[in-house]
Amino acid sequence: MLRALLVLLAVGLAVYAVLDVLRSRDDEISVLGRTAWVVISIVLPVLGPVLWITVGRQRAEGGGGGGGGGSRPRGPLGPDDDPGFLRDLHGPRRG
Repeated sequence: MLRALLVLLAVGLAVYAVLDVLRSRDDEISVLGRTAWVVISIVLPVLGPVLWITVGRQRAEGGGGGGGGGSRPRGPLGPDDDPGFLRDLHGPRRG
């Protein structure tokens, strides 16, 4: 039972790494090329994915918030960050 669980874990890790390599943009892949990482992840089903996660992929800096994109949204995040909104606060009021 334990052996089957370890094999299943190794296969799942390899599948995750291969899919992650294939979905990554070219600027997110470091050290080796896409094909090399796929081959390494398949040939070395435990060590390959661990190397991909730790060395191969280069994610956006500034936090590990998990999966939603690389860069911060542009523009104001709230009303107090919007210069137009703040300018209108001091203008004449209607009504």
